[in-house]
Amino acid sequence: MSDSLSLQTPTPRSAVVALLDDAMVQTALARVNSGAQAPRTVVAVDMHLSFMRAVHGDVKTTVQVVGGGKTMVFCEAQLRNAQGEVLAQALGTYRAQAS
Repeated sequence: MSDSLSLQTPTPRSAVVALLDDAMVQTALARVNSGAQAPRTVVAVDMHLSFMRAVHGDVKTTVQVVGGGKTMVFCEAQLRNAQGEVLAQALGTYRAQAS
């Protein structure tokens, strides 16, 4: 999954956390609901976040599932600037549960 947006001023860290968490949640939801008979939601079990640079300007979020099974999903998300430099990176663990 990949999303782009433009941030004109330095962005607070809390906004970066929310952005990366939401991106990983959407990816985890897609994973646990592919082929599922009943829709499921996911809850965050753990998240680790690293900030490398100030966040502003055009940015792109990428997320990939790096592991998991039927109920757990492990995701990695990166926020990059237009030059491709990593601004922030997150690792998240999400547990699926019935809606």
